Amino acid sequence: MSRTGENIFRRKDGRWEARYIHHYEAGKAKYRYLYGATYEEVKEKRDMERAKLKQQESLVTNDNEKFLYLANLWLLDRKMNVKESTYTRYHRIVSKYLAPQLGECHVTKLDSKTVSDLTVFLLEKGGTLGEGLSPKTVTDILCVLKAILRYGYENGVSCQVIGKIRYPQRKKRVVKTLEDEKRIKMEQCLLSSEDTVSLGILLSLFTGIRIGELCGLRWSDIDFANSTLNICRTVERIADLNPHTPNRTKVIIGEPKTESSVRTIPLPAFLAKHLEKHRCSGDCYILTGTTHPTEPHQYYVRYRKYLIKNAIGSYSFHTLRHTFATRCVEMGFDTKSLSEILGHSGITTTLSVYVHPSMQQKRAQMERLTPKNAV
Repeated sequence: MSRTGENIFRRKDGRWEARYIHHYEAGKAKYRYLYGATYEEVKEKRDMERAKLKQQESLVTNDNEKFLYLANLWLLDRKMNVKESTYTRYHRIVSKYLAPQLGECHVTKLDSKTVSDLTVFLLEKGGTLGEGLSPKTVTDILCVLKAILRYGYENGVSCQVIGKIRYPQRKKRVVKTLEDEKRIKMEQCLLSSEDTVSLGILLSLFTGIRIGELCGLRWSDIDFANSTLNICRTVERIADLNPHTPNRTKVIIGEPKTESSVRTIPLPAFLAKHLEKHRCSGDCYILTGTTHPTEPHQYYVRYRKYLIKNAIGSYSFHTLRHTFATRCVEMGFDTKSLSEILGHSGITTTLSVYVHPSMQQKRAQMERLTPKNAV
C-alpha cells in the first residue's frame, strides 16, 4: 500500500521503500532509495536525508556558519551511519564539551591556538566538578572535533586547522590482573556455587568476554554439541535522547562492540560440562533465566558483592578479561587465536593492551641467553 504524494511504498517483501530527489543532472531528477521495516522508520530516514541535503547546500554557500551549526549537521549525518550507542556518545561530547567552548566560533576562524586553549582547558578543568579530564577522554573529544571539521571541509567549508590538531600525551595504561592465589581461590568458589552470578564470573574468567556481551548471552548461544559459545549481541545502558520521554537513560540490546567482536569461542571441556548442569530454555538469558536480560551495571554491583563476600579483593570486571588474556599468553597461546577469541580487529591491541608477561615469564626467557660453554 502506498502513501499518496509521499513516494513511500510498501514492497512485496514486506519492507517499506521511500524515494527522494538527491540531485539533478541535465535538468533531470536523480533519486535515492531508502528502506525500513515500518512506514514511520522509512519516513524518518527520508526526512533526515532531505534535511541533511538542505543544510549541506547552505554550508557550501556560507563559509561563516558557526561551529555549533556544523556540529549538529555532522551529528545528523552520523545518526544514519553508526550504532545508537555510538551516536549518543558523539552527541554527549558535542553538547557537553565542544558546544560550550566552541559553539559560537565561526568555523573558518578556528585556529591552532583555539584548539590548544580548548585542550588545556579540558585537561585542567573540563570535568563536571571542575576537575581535569584524562588525556584519553580529551583525545576522544578532539577526535570528534577533527571529524566535524573534516566533514565541513568535505562539504565546501574552509577548515585550515584540521591537520594541526595535536592530541595530549597519554600514559601507558597499567592494567590489573588477578594474582595466582586470588585467581585459584576464585575458581574454587565459583565451581562450588550454583547461582547465576557465579556462573557469569566463571564464563568471563575462562573466555575473556566483556560484561555487556555476558549480559546479552542466551542459552541458545551455546552449542553444547560442539562446545562453543557464540557472541552475537551486547546489552548496554545509554542516554535517552528522546525529548518526549522522562527517562534520562535506556537499556538497549544490540550488536557487539565491533564487527570482529561477533565471534565463536571454543569452550574448555570442564566449562561446557558445568554449563550443561545449569542449562535452561534457549530463549532465556543465562544471567537471569528469563527472556529479559540484566543490565551491566546491575550485574557489576552483584559481582562486587561477590568479591566482598568471598574476601577476594577489589577488582574491576574487566580484570577478568585481562587475567584471561595474560594467562593464555603465559600458557603459549598463539597471538592470532587469542586475538580472535577476544574479538580484536588485529593482534596489535592484544599485545599492547591485554598481554602483560609476568616477571617469572620474562626471567625464564632471559635465562635462555646463557652462553653455550658457561658453567
